[in-house]
Amino acid sequence: MVKRIALIILGVVLLGGILVALWWVNERERDTDVPKESFIPYNSAVVVNVNANAKVSPKLEAALGKEIKAYREGLLRRVVDTLINQRLVDTASYILAFRVEGKQSFRSLYVLSRSGVFARGEVVTLLSKMFSADEIQERKYDNRVLYSVKRGKEKVCYAVIGGMVLVADSELYVEDAVKQLNDKDEGKKDETPRYKNVNRYFSAGAGLNVFLNSSAFSDLLPLLLQKDFISKQTDVSKWFQWGALDGDVRQDGVSFNGFMHCNGLRASYPAVLKDQTPRTSHLDGVLPADVRSVSLLSLSDVKIYLDALETYRYGAGKAERVRKRKQEFARLFGEKNEAEWQNLLKGEWGKGVLAYDASRKKDDGVIVVHVKAGSLAKELLDKMLKPDARRTFPLDKDKTIAYYKMPVPDFAGVLWGYMFDDIATNYVMVEDNYVVFASSEQGIQAFAKDYMRRLSVRDQEWYKKLRDKLSAKFNWMYLSEMPSMLPYYENITRGILHDLLERNKANVEVFSSFALQWGCEGSMLYHTLFLSTEEVEQKPAQVMWQTKLDGKLTMKPAIVTNHNTKERELFVQDESNTIYLINDVGRILWKLPIEGKINSEVYQVDMFKNGKLQYLFSTPTHLYLIDRNGNYLPRYPLAFKSPCEQGITLCDYENNKNYRIFAPAADHNLYLYELSGNFVKGWSTPKSDNDIVSKIYYFRVDGKDYIVYADRYRLYILDRRGKERVKVSTLLNLAGNTMLYLTRQNGTPRIAFTDANGEILLVDLRGNLQRVKGEKMIGGGWLNVGDVNSDGRDEFVYTLENTLQVYDGQGKLLSERQWDHAGLGYPYTYRFSARDTRIGMLDEKGEHLFLLGLQEVSKGFPIRGNSPFSIAFFDQGNTSGFYLFAGSDGNHIIKYRVQQ
Repeated sequence: MVKRIALIILGVVLLGGILVALWWVNERERDTDVPKESFIPYNSAVVVNVNANAKVSPKLEAALGKEIKAYREGLLRRVVDTLINQRLVDTASYILAFRVEGKQSFRSLYVLSRSGVFARGEVVTLLSKMFSADEIQERKYDNRVLYSVKRGKEKVCYAVIGGMVLVADSELYVEDAVKQLNDKDEGKKDETPRYKNVNRYFSAGAGLNVFLNSSAFSDLLPLLLQKDFISKQTDVSKWFQWGALDGDVRQDGVSFNGFMHCNGLRASYPAVLKDQTPRTSHLDGVLPADVRSVSLLSLSDVKIYLDALETYRYGAGKAERVRKRKQEFARLFGEKNEAEWQNLLKGEWGKGVLAYDASRKKDDGVIVVHVKAGSLAKELLDKMLKPDARRTFPLDKDKTIAYYKMPVPDFAGVLWGYMFDDIATNYVMVEDNYVVFASSEQGIQAFAKDYMRRLSVRDQEWYKKLRDKLSAKFNWMYLSEMPSMLPYYENITRGILHDLLERNKANVEVFSSFALQWGCEGSMLYHTLFLSTEEVEQKPAQVMWQTKLDGKLTMKPAIVTNHNTKERELFVQDESNTIYLINDVGRILWKLPIEGKINSEVYQVDMFKNGKLQYLFSTPTHLYLIDRNGNYLPRYPLAFKSPCEQGITLCDYENNKNYRIFAPAADHNLYLYELSGNFVKGWSTPKSDNDIVSKIYYFRVDGKDYIVYADRYRLYILDRRGKERVKVSTLLNLAGNTMLYLTRQNGTPRIAFTDANGEILLVDLRGNLQRVKGEKMIGGGWLNVGDVNSDGRDEFVYTLENTLQVYDGQGKLLSERQWDHAGLGYPYTYRFSARDTRIGMLDEKGEHLFLLGLQEVSKGFPIRGNSPFSIAFFDQGNTSGFYLFAGSDGNHIIKYRVQQ
């Protein structure tokens, strides 16, 4: 019995000893484990630490799925995935490094942590089973065992060292990792930046931590970018010593943020921003709306920048060429020209590319320089340039723009830095305090037209969405619309990067825009890169022009007539109560702040009966009369005796310009004014029983005049003198802002409107009331009356929340449409021809404009918009047609061609 117990104890001891021995063998190297970054060869150009939260977004997975699949099917990644799937390596984080070997070879190295006590042997065993014995070659290097596998053209080398697994598509890469680990003094041999020395700049919460080693960039960049691009833009490998960036793949894009160290580098262009305080810039508010890429330079001290620019030019070997060009400029423009320009600079430059010519590899665009005094800049240009350099072009019939032909194409680049080299300074103009250089006359005109309409790239959806991802303050920034600039990126890339773009032209458009931003922080630059995958709604092709107001449009644009030219113009008001007159090409002729919101139509009247028209309208407190130059006429604005909440109505009974102005007042009286501002004599000033809830309507039927309005419970029908013409005895229940219509039902003229319960009420001209109940109508909506199906009879058009309904005269539902999440406004009707009447509505929630008939939505609709819209026919030769005017995109007004 004792022997049996002794044997058992001995067996347990032996088994325990064997297990301890196995553990010690496996963990012998783990005792000397070092961090993953110690395995990274110092000549790696890019090192990426991939953390557990790094994931590819569904958008990128869908767009680049073929590329991702092809990469995963490669031998290198299949080995890594096999280890991950078998849980032999830790997936919390791993390192992926890249470098160039030879002249054209792009190589990758994975550094992964082993997981589990016995993982070391299992890794080798698993990979031995993955490949045949003939495929695996085993050898020793520096007392370490390396394994290499070749299958077709692909090759993988791997090793298990200490607590790490190294996998690469290059034996040399793994050898260098082993050599570096064994050489304890390797990291002290030179001043080359090391990943482990900069990882304090990384964020642990980022999906990716990226280290950029500029000493290896001179080998990497020629494989990715065209040689002429690199030399033209200077040697990028000398721009910084190292970079430490945090990367994240988000639902809305891919971002990289971090620091670039460039202190002490004489040939570093970014170093010219040293000692500049990041600032905001407003130049994106003047660059043309249709630019496809934007570069902004914003400086706190211009002199420091220009001095640093000269230092950079000497360090980069460019000083002599610049010196010669400046001497030529001095001969052309005068010895003091450079100093005179420097004195005018405010420290803001903006560059916008309007188009890229891929065949010529040339940009067409503008450079905008913010100066302290535009008048002095004009004087300087007049002194620089000969009289025959002056050019002009008409913005419209009333305004002409002057500009100049420049004799040198590199004026901005020589004076202010290479970033302006790619836009030729062939033309120049001054507008306010902005000097604008352009590569073409089309560029000058694009700037002038958009500046006149107060449009800029800042208003474009792609720019707004991208700009929101970046810091408000910066020193330099580049933003581009990716689909438009793709030909440029294709031209400057080569090798695997160019091939990637070529294979995925359609799919790359998942990236709607691209941004790069720098801000100086001491001896380093804070760097932000963002590739946006947010969808951008494209501007409709039929938009003719777009003009920016000071605030959001708050009324249906009034289409008025220029009595001098007979052309159509627009009269509008914004949310700050400023009124505008805008001509047919979108130029604001004048603007004028008034007190209160317009609550009436904008009428054109001829006060002096001389053919010159004025604008008449009301607010709740005042009656306004303004001439076409924006000046008030005598006595105006005229304060109402009592507030006029429903707005005025203008009548000209005999079309002889003896105008009458009806003003329903808060004191229940209906006042009648002459255009002079006096009360009309002989008017009885009728008084309602309750608050008036409608405008005043004037109808003429069978030679008789009817003045009609309503209060909360009654309908009033008067004659010209204010006496009751027809008595309506029936008590009503009306909502505020009730609208009245004259219609014919079964040949009988009737006044149509709805009550608060949604019933349609028809009152004939004898005072008789008929009720019509729409099949699905309930209260709270908007009613319009008109012949919308061209059958010669009026229909009832009704909107409520997200639903549009059309009823016949008996209340039968003819048509019903619904739009999810919409908030439909008043259903206007627009007559395009005798047999073509359409319904137009604003969706206030979704900010869309709808135009449709009973059968289908009009071509090109819905479009973006945030106000009720007006449609009119313009007879303009080849461009004749129907045009729509409405508020859109915040505080803009658009002109849109309606497709028939």
